[in-house]
Amino acid sequence: MTEFGELGGKIKTLKTARGILNEEYSQSEFHKKKEANPHSTVPPSPEDENIYKLLTAIQQLDHYVKKFQDEQFTLLKKQEK
Repeated sequence: MTEFGELGGKIKTLKTARGILNEEYSQSEFHKKKEANPHSTVPPSPEDENIYKLLTAIQQLDHYVKKFQDEQFTLLKKQEK
């Protein structure tokens, strides 16, 4: 498999994982509170610690998806030359 294809596979895997985590977040009570009151802050509770970890994981996945997409773009530019 080419490097471009390998990056594509990684991106697909990361996006799948992000989708799973987003689904978990959307089912959480924290998310439901945020949806009910979008313009106010929701006070954190001890039960929300896992939600913050989940949100951090989603952000990290987004970071790596972007990183691998940038690498793909760089490979495409090199192939055009």
